[in-house]
Parts: sequence; structure tokens; C-alpha cells
Amino acid sequence: MFIPKDAHGGHVNNAQESWKFKFDKIMHNASQEDVFDFCAKDIVKSVACGYNGTVMCYGQTGAGKTFTMNGSTPNFKYRGVIPRAVTQMFLEIGMHPDQEIQVSVSYLEIYNEQLYDLLSDEPRSVHGSGISI
Repeated sequence: MFIPKDAHGGHVNNAQESWKFKFDKIMHNASQEDVFDFCAKDIVKSVACGYNGTVMCYGQTGAGKTFTMNGSTPNFKYRGVIPRAVTQMFLEIGMHPDQEIQVSVSYLEIYNEQLYDLLSDEPRSVHGSGISI
């Protein structure tokens, strides 16, 4: 990305002009299945092997984070990363009947620098006692 220096910056202008970004993949108009397969499936498989795993969705308001993570309930085809991960997790557990596996799940939202526990019985309760990030 290149943005030329602004002439109003004066004779000594140390403003950055170029930036480089590296992406693993751009998933324009990708299906929910493709997003899960690329972003989360390997994480779920490694969790079944005893590793901790986190799937995080970040972006601007209205960018589709909630749809990506939760999906659409009326149509099974549009289920998101979370229901697919839960399904995959129990498929992985089923493939290891000789092991005892304990599953713990956290479902959190960070909004306006506040952490919300989305599994809480109380609506919009702040996780813990007002954790700020």
C-alpha cells in the first residue's frame, strides 16, 4: 500500500509512505464450510489431541463476524464456525473411545473494551468484576 507524503507536512516529513501486509488467504464470498475448513478445523483437531485452541473473529461493525461465528439457524448449510467446531469436536472425541476427554468452553465478546461472558444467565454481564482490556 502506498500513500504519498502530504506536502503540508513541511520540509522534514517523516510520515510513512508505504505498508506491506501478508495474508494467509482472502476468502471473498466463501461458504461457511470453506471458512470453517480453512480457519478452524485444524484447531479443533489439535484440541482433541490435548492442545488449547482459540478461534477469534475480529473486524468492523457490520463486517459479518456474528454470521461467520454463529451462522444462520434456519438453514443447516449456513451454520457458522461455532456449531461446526462443536460438531467436529465431538466427532474427534468419538474417534478416541479409549481416552477420557474433558471439554471446557468459553464464549466471550469484547465490546467497547469490556469482556462479556455470552454463556452467562444474566444478559450482557461483564465477565468477572468489570474486566477492562
